[in-house]
Amino acid sequence: MLALFILVNMQAAAQDRYVDSVKEVLSHTTKPIERFSLLNKIVDYNDAKQGNFQDPSIGIQMHRIAEQLNNDSLLAISTNVVGNYFRGKSDIPTALDYFFKAIPLAEKVKDKRRISSLYFDIAEAYRSLQNFDECYKYAKIGEENLPDKDSPMYDFMTSQFHRTMGNYYLIKKMPDSTLKHVHELEEENARMKKPTYTISCLLQTGEAYSQLGQNDLAEVYFKKAHAISDSLATPVVILIFNYAYLPYAFATDQIEKVKQQSFKLMNTGNKINNNISKLFAAGFLSKAYTKLHKTDSAFFYLSMESSLKDSVFNQTNINKIQSLAFNEQIRKIDEEAKQAAAEEQRKQDIQFTLIAFGIIILITLFLLLSRTVIVNEKLISFFAILGLLIIFEFINLLIHPWLARFTHESPVLMLLALVLIAALLIPMHHRLEHWIREKMIEKNKAIRLAAAKKTIEKLEGKKE
Repeated sequence: MLALFILVNMQAAAQDRYVDSVKEVLSHTTKPIERFSLLNKIVDYNDAKQGNFQDPSIGIQMHRIAEQLNNDSLLAISTNVVGNYFRGKSDIPTALDYFFKAIPLAEKVKDKRRISSLYFDIAEAYRSLQNFDECYKYAKIGEENLPDKDSPMYDFMTSQFHRTMGNYYLIKKMPDSTLKHVHELEEENARMKKPTYTISCLLQTGEAYSQLGQNDLAEVYFKKAHAISDSLATPVVILIFNYAYLPYAFATDQIEKVKQQSFKLMNTGNKINNNISKLFAAGFLSKAYTKLHKTDSAFFYLSMESSLKDSVFNQTNINKIQSLAFNEQIRKIDEEAKQAAAEEQRKQDIQFTLIAFGIIILITLFLLLSRTVIVNEKLISFFAILGLLIIFEFINLLIHPWLARFTHESPVLMLLALVLIAALLIPMHHRLEHWIREKMIEKNKAIRLAAAKKTIEKLEGKKE
């Protein structure tokens, strides 16, 4: 445990030095895109320490730069950051509004890292509202949109999925499933070494063993997690620890520890103005004082819990959230319909192109095989160029979806790919045109020679 305590503190200290160095560079940077990148690095590195409870001015600066540059990719990132700020303030409807707005921006630029991140954030937002079915649904959508395995962000994104699913199966009282996800999370965090994921692994393991009736083993993991929580003492770590520990401590009749940790959670909630954490703390303080037969204190915190519950779960917020989810479903349906229509149109274009190419081939074969038609070379050149253009268009239609995915729809890369295809087709076209011309010339000579022979034969017949 001591080694783990030292390692976590060393990581936190190194992280602080890194953020300070980035801020120093930022103070001397004027180019918008460079400033955005540096601000995003601060967000990513602070995430492990502060979670969603970051300086709101960072998200505002990022959003202004993204709008200034009119860049969909940057807008998706900044909108995600602003949404997470509101989630940290327990304003879940506003957070979800930003998350859902960011999804089409991320989809437009095919940024799987951002798409999966948004769906995982939405899942966690619904978990805060105790809507676990929606949490599961959006977590699975996030899994479907994970970046490729060779992406440097793959471990970071998959760890979010396994953490969310581990918590989900704890709620569903399926500890064996939780432990499977914890195992995956441990492997990913062995490469990332993030303290928040370290404490999540310990807590989920402790909760799982508690559900399996092995409280002695669970206590070991909770003590390790408690040591990390006390050593870091950041808002996000205090929240993560107590959301898992308080139910266990109350269930095992550790009432003094329930009081102690509930007050710590309440103070943290007041400090960061997070109603969800205050609601959680008030609920356990009410239960603890009821257990201690202190009815006045129990009633006080019960009233506080009721008031906080109204602010978090009031009908207006529920209606707004349902409206946002409904709008997202409609957007997805419209998007799927557009994609289906585009795919159907592409199939029709391919069929028309094949028909046109078939007509060109038939005309060329007719001209080659006909024993009576003399063909002008200009006509051959015209049909050859037309055939080349049709072949090029057919290849373009055929490979366009794959090419768009491979190049991420970069105009420059797609143009280079098409130029390369044209460079391969043109020499083939010249050879084929040259061969057809030779055949046509030979055929034209044969037709003219045959016609000349007939003329001579007729003339000789008249003389006789």
